[in-house]
Amino acid sequence: MIFRILSLCVLVLSMSINAFAGDPYTVANVPVDATADNALAAQTEAISEGQMVAANILIDRMSLARDRAAKGFRGVSQEDGAKMIRALEIANEKRSADRYLGDITVAFNRSAVAQYMRAMGLTLISTQSRKRLVIPILEGNTLWGQNGWSEAWREANIEYALTPMQAITPNRSLDGIITDPCAEKLDIKALQAIGQVFGVQQILIAKARANYPGYSVYLTDVALDTKTSRNIGRVSGASAEAAVMAVVGAVEEDWKGSVVGNVSSASVVLPVSVLYRSHAEWMQLQDVINGSAQIRSARLEALSKKGATMALTYGGDMERLRNELSFKGVSIKQDAKLGLVLFRTGAF
Repeated sequence: MIFRILSLCVLVLSMSINAFAGDPYTVANVPVDATADNALAAQTEAISEGQMVAANILIDRMSLARDRAAKGFRGVSQEDGAKMIRALEIANEKRSADRYLGDITVAFNRSAVAQYMRAMGLTLISTQSRKRLVIPILEGNTLWGQNGWSEAWREANIEYALTPMQAITPNRSLDGIITDPCAEKLDIKALQAIGQVFGVQQILIAKARANYPGYSVYLTDVALDTKTSRNIGRVSGASAEAAVMAVVGAVEEDWKGSVVGNVSSASVVLPVSVLYRSHAEWMQLQDVINGSAQIRSARLEALSKKGATMALTYGGDMERLRNELSFKGVSIKQDAKLGLVLFRTGAF
């Protein structure tokens, strides 16, 4: 009877998690494994430990490593982790008389997470960057060849990251674009064409070298709309899978650092004209404004079919605001007639 009730709860919670696919407050596929006197005790212990692991992954995702170190943060306890959970999904269950294995996906309550991080003195960063297309290149191998590096990217579960990513996949439209089998000679025009095929404006080139038994990876981040590239640095992992997660962590940390800083305690009210070409584009711009880590509040003052005037309250660092919006495909510029204007990059 207990197991039937538990199964029903998991089913209901599974439905709620799937409804929020891509939500950064979700941590997916945490492996759990425990042994106890009986199967039920093993399951209880495994899930409890898995919830704590998921909670710590979430806090690492939504805070800066330097802040955690400065505050002496030692991790989330089982008790505190359980208090923040909104929903739980279990997959790949295996059990015996005294052992339980499985994978859990945990969705966390936003307000509970915010409250916990305030209590710990940590700055919450939950705004997501725009999606990146990852081109995983392994030194000495062709782009489409079978190797552990590209395979690890295809199987990586990173849809909930603060920096959403998808790995490049074979596509007939790429035949005339990627002419170098190793994809080592991609210029900005080729990258823009690739981005158009996959509908992205950001590409991450992850060039790996196999150093048995691990991988060293050099990261180049390319913004297609502004035609700029940045060297994020080098990461490594003891396996291809570990190297993938190191890449995700490095890009997330870079993103978080770009949207959070020593923001002035004095708020600045910024009059701005928001330009758009359709209702859908207006809704997208609203999502970016409301999800900005730099913008504290936004007040709509006037609205028309092609534009809106708003008063944005932000922390006072225009360069950080501009940088965050740029990551999300939005530009903010000074116009001679309209003053400060905000619009989808490339739209005007």
